[in-house]
Amino acid sequence: MKRVLLLGAGLVSRPLVRYLLDCGFELTVASRTVAKAEKLVDGHSNGRALSLNVDDTGAMRELIAACDVAVSLLPATRHIEVARACLDLGKHMATTSYVSPQMRALDEEARRKGLLLLNEMGVDPGIDHMSAMKVIHREEAASGTLVGFSSWCGGLPAPEANDNPFGYKFSWSPKGVLIAARNGARYLKDGKQVEVPPQRLFADPATVDIPGLGTFEGYPNRDSVAYMKTYGFDERVRDMFRGTLRNHGHCKLYTQLIELGLLEDKPRQNFSGLSYLGLMEKLFGKPVIQTIPARLGVSQDESPIEALRYIGFLDDRPVDVRDGTIMDLLADRMNATLSYKEEERDMLLMRHDITFSYSGGNRRERITAIMIDYGIPGQDSSMARTVSLPTAIGVRMLLENRIKIRGVHIPILPGIYEPVLTELDHLNISFSETRTIV
Repeated sequence: MKRVLLLGAGLVSRPLVRYLLDCGFELTVASRTVAKAEKLVDGHSNGRALSLNVDDTGAMRELIAACDVAVSLLPATRHIEVARACLDLGKHMATTSYVSPQMRALDEEARRKGLLLLNEMGVDPGIDHMSAMKVIHREEAASGTLVGFSSWCGGLPAPEANDNPFGYKFSWSPKGVLIAARNGARYLKDGKQVEVPPQRLFADPATVDIPGLGTFEGYPNRDSVAYMKTYGFDERVRDMFRGTLRNHGHCKLYTQLIELGLLEDKPRQNFSGLSYLGLMEKLFGKPVIQTIPARLGVSQDESPIEALRYIGFLDDRPVDVRDGTIMDLLADRMNATLSYKEEERDMLLMRHDITFSYSGGNRRERITAIMIDYGIPGQDSSMARTVSLPTAIGVRMLLENRIKIRGVHIPILPGIYEPVLTELDHLNISFSETRTIV
């Protein structure tokens, strides 16, 4: 029996665990909190739950030595340590995270040892790569020349669950979302690079249509230009853009939170003795329902006052976080107030617009590919399904020798994305396509 080790038992782990157990693999789930691992395994005869402190390198390496593939759903900073152990011990590895330069540097050694370190096997990054490259390779085989690429992705509350001033609920770490909100961005438009500084990330949102659901806001996602090389695009591609989808009003609200300094991750402070309202008055003066709009130069109705009130930032009660940063405090309140109820659904939206020229440049067509996936109330969120199932499928295909590629890879090659997308389609995660002459 093939053996899989899962390191981490976070919010997105459950679909991966159930899939691999149902496929007949022996799965060990190792987590700092063993109760989380036990809940995931749920008494399955092929499953085992263990307590693991990942700072105990020796214990972690022992577990890796006993498996065929190690799946790391640990924080991204831990992946290199796991990869190093896998290479030393002759084991494959899979993760959902972006490939770091340190991970990329392990490619030659992994190839030499006949091992696969499979990265970016989530939804974004992951399904976005696979679905886009499937279209691109197909059209290039039909004599199409790629000239433009845009891709949007967003995890949001389903329309009936969109009931708060943020237009958002968390199916993963609020701190991770807030850290991402402090990134700048870069993309290609009409052959020229556009740089977006962090403070203006949300300042000029696009309007993106998802048929059947309406329009959403979109803002650029990190460094799109770097994907020119990753995807193998050349200078004929004049537009290269990857973006994030949110509900209307989100970008204005986050621009205001940034301007107020509420997304600052330093310095650390001691909040003992302060109430939330007292902290806001300390930062902005009294009364905050007037001073905050004045600081932003907007009316109270256009200010973030209602959003701050909704998460408890204007409550006259003691601050829950004794020591930390303003971002820590914001993330804690978001986690407490912007989570999904048991009966609520999330949804995952993705839209690609990929433009090709044909017949020597005499005809252009745009292929629009759209995916809409909903969570299952009381069971798995769409975020959990779309993040962890591609990894689980990749592990299965690797163990069944249906993925033969070795080295450090992301799923942009047919040998990886074809079997994974086929299986995702069987699990009702798929795209619809339309063609438009442009």
